[in-house]
Amino acid sequence: MSTATGEEVSRFDAENATSQTLDFLKRLGYKQCWQPMKVSMDGELYIVEMMFQKLTAKVQINSKTKEIKEYELTENEAEHNSFFNSKKLMIIVVGAAAAVVLLQLLGVF
Repeated sequence: MSTATGEEVSRFDAENATSQTLDFLKRLGYKQCWQPMKVSMDGELYIVEMMFQKLTAKVQINSKTKEIKEYELTENEAEHNSFFNSKKLMIIVVGAAAAVVLLQLLGVF
């Protein structure tokens, strides 16, 4: 027979840390679909890393108090400088199309 002492056992794990991180990012205004990448524990801190397109979020949560101690949002440089994900590709395609149309109007093609 179980006895109730009035105290509930609080269980805070990686899943709870990830959920709290998502809620925190939404409160900051980042309502996108974040992809959890990594959850690790360093002493009493859960370190949750999440990614959305070019953004990476790293949030540290105290496992005992469930308080967010630190967070960091960074842009992924690899994707940011990628040729195919940049505006440069669009400019080149539009420029080439305009050149072809201009040459056709001049009768070169």
